[in-house]
Amino acid sequence: MAIVRTILWSLAKRAAADPRVQKKAGQAFRTVDKGMDKAADKVADVAAAKDPAREAGKMLGAFFSGEERPKR
Repeated sequence: MAIVRTILWSLAKRAAADPRVQKKAGQAFRTVDKGMDKAADKVADVAAAKDPAREAGKMLGAFFSGEERPKR
């Protein structure tokens, strides 16, 4: 098993030293980073829209006033 690990490690080091691989890795990182930023913005928007305290307050207010909340 040590031989396989050594071979894989040497291949990884050789690939990392290749400028073409470095360029491709940089492009992939930038693409993933943009996607992560978009996902984080969506999560923040959903979290702001669905405030649990506000939803609980609406439910209790509707319960005590006798109103029915619309079903989702």
